[in-house]
Amino acid sequence: MEIEEFTALVHITQKLGLISPFVAEEVLAHTRISNSKFIDPKILTEQNHLTDWQISKIVAGDGTMLLFNGYHLLFPIGPGKLGRTYKARKIDTGELVALKVLRKRHANNNVEILKFLRQGEILKDINHPNIVKTLDLFPGTKNIPPYLSLEWMKGGSVYDWLEIKTFLSCPEACLIMEELSKGFLFLQKMGISHGNFSGAKVLLDNPSHPKINNFRFGSIFDPQTGQINNQNSLSFDYAGLARHSGESSGPSQSDIFFAGCLFYHLLTGKSLLPGSYQKRNEMYNKNEFKFIFNTEFEKTLPSETLPIIKNMISIDPKSRYSDFLQVQIAIQSIRKKIQAEYGVNPSENGSTIFLVIRNDKKRQLIKAYMQNRGFRILQANNLEQALTVYNREHFKHLIIELDSYLSIKETFSKMIIESELCRRFLHTIFLVGKKKPLHIPARNGNTFIETPIDFSLVMEKIMAHEKS
Repeated sequence: MEIEEFTALVHITQKLGLISPFVAEEVLAHTRISNSKFIDPKILTEQNHLTDWQISKIVAGDGTMLLFNGYHLLFPIGPGKLGRTYKARKIDTGELVALKVLRKRHANNNVEILKFLRQGEILKDINHPNIVKTLDLFPGTKNIPPYLSLEWMKGGSVYDWLEIKTFLSCPEACLIMEELSKGFLFLQKMGISHGNFSGAKVLLDNPSHPKINNFRFGSIFDPQTGQINNQNSLSFDYAGLARHSGESSGPSQSDIFFAGCLFYHLLTGKSLLPGSYQKRNEMYNKNEFKFIFNTEFEKTLPSETLPIIKNMISIDPKSRYSDFLQVQIAIQSIRKKIQAEYGVNPSENGSTIFLVIRNDKKRQLIKAYMQNRGFRILQANNLEQALTVYNREHFKHLIIELDSYLSIKETFSKMIIESELCRRFLHTIFLVGKKKPLHIPARNGNTFIETPIDFSLVMEKIMAHEKS
């Protein structure tokens, strides 16, 4: 961008109130010192004065749209059916918020406006650490569309997290589900059901602090009798479940079902229900409810986990937990069992296990099994990388998939010498094929397990050395 254009950009930005006069002068002083005919406008984003989206709008002549009824719009987070959501900053306080603004095409549709404002109306007086707080509810005027101002959640949704991690360890998933159960239990006591729960409706303040969001399909009911006082139209998935179960369930029963679906997804990295709207619609129209189980990953879970999930996702509402207090207690029992059996606090990392396994699928399953019991996992494709890590961070257990000892002899010897010099015991598990003479020297701390791998045997050997 030529310096004249950049100077104009800075002046417009200041006029809009997006930067202070002091910052504007500081930026322009920098351009004068540079003696360049061209200035990259990214200097404004690198110093966190503007976002790329704000610059693009100003350059396009749409800068005034960045000012919205006392808020500065920073950038769009994502579109919804009824509105668009922006990360925004309240001008008078500087507070960051998520601002949901009704789409223009619904401006004259009272039915859609009421749907849009429903979340704010349901939650306007709710204050709970596991529920996204409604900060402002604006019903709209002739010139300003309706909007909701919600607390800003910097961690994104649980689904965003799963895209990075694929699956969560059992301790991590239990912490998430325990916190969500607390939120749902509070809502249940207040006579509120969510009506459209999924991982997309769970936002993270930090990895262990989830909050429930988006109550557009929420219902109000009498906590004593369960009688629904204010029933919204059922969401697509909740209607499909109600149609197939053929049973009238309590207001929180469907919330429990879809919370169970999320619990399974967190643990296995796979959704129990088809991902596409079209496939789920076909399933519901056929009055079917087919789950997609990830049976291989199920083998890595603590034995207490699946019965709890199967109770939560029972098609018959009478077979599910009756309330979220029961859900919370059941999930807490898993956490306590892990802590008691493996001596690990699920909110912290246990001993470190380093994996050197070439097969991705096999490595992923062993990793899941160990993480589900509270252990911290590091991994590499070869022992040289493991040695590099060991030189700066001593781990307690090493699991190697081995075809030939000669290929690792020199590197493994260095690791053993390093462990002895530092007086840190290194327990090594060799995963070996049947009847393969490997000629590995005898050493206290070497364990040999034949493939196919018995996960419970691997854990038994690790726990024996943990306690020694």
